[in-house]
Amino acid sequence: MKTRLGLLLVAFLVPAALLVAHGTADIEKFNNVSDKVATGGQPTPAQYIDLAREGYKTVICLREPGEYDMAAEEAAAKSKGLTFVNIPVSKENPKPEQVDKFLSALSSPKVYPVFIHCGTGNRVAAFWMIRRVVVDKWELEDAEREAKLVGLKSEPMKQFALDYIKTHDSK
Repeated sequence: MKTRLGLLLVAFLVPAALLVAHGTADIEKFNNVSDKVATGGQPTPAQYIDLAREGYKTVICLREPGEYDMAAEEAAAKSKGLTFVNIPVSKENPKPEQVDKFLSALSSPKVYPVFIHCGTGNRVAAFWMIRRVVVDKWELEDAEREAKLVGLKSEPMKQFALDYIKTHDSK
């Protein structure tokens, strides 16, 4: 009888412990870049539960619809009470107007706390680097260092960010 009760307790406690141990840190390349902003790679539908539970209000996705199932992601986000914003950015051909839309989306206090993602963190890192220099007035070297930690790895995306900064930075 005691063995059966012990097994029953373990059967209930182990899944509960796994649930508690789960969180946004499980999202690939998850990175808190400020107290109100996190970046990362593509979350799974289950990770939207974690984002909502941890207080995020908005998800900004920089992926193009052909890369993934955007409708499913949007539904997963909205089902957890999160606002979903998609700014589709090509990995090979990002556009300045997409950065403008990104910066505009982040200008509203209502979006915070916000989770920003793409597939691997590369586009997010480039756009966030731009934000750091153009809006937050960071030094370029500091923003670039952070961008590498966030996921900036492609030279064309880095060059796009540098070109945008060069034409939009008012320092």
